[in-house]
Amino acid sequence: MNFSALNFSDHSVIKGGTRAEYTFRNYWTISVVSGPEGSGLYGDIQHDTFEVAVMRPNGNMLEDVIRWQTPVQITTMMRLIAML
Repeated sequence: MNFSALNFSDHSVIKGGTRAEYTFRNYWTISVVSGPEGSGLYGDIQHDTFEVAVMRPNGNMLEDVIRWQTPVQITTMMRLIAML
């Protein structure tokens, strides 16, 4: 699993934003979003950075979103989550 396997679609709230979500076999979920500058997200689509949220199998999110992540960083995160 890596970043390129995520299926992005238009963000339902942020105009010009994008989002993808993936649930792993271990039931952990990753949500990856990005938007245009000034959108309020911690990721800038024009600079290929993303805001990431990780949810436990019980649906609770980890403490906070992970800000300004690159595709390479997200791939690393996804590989670690898959090993949980």
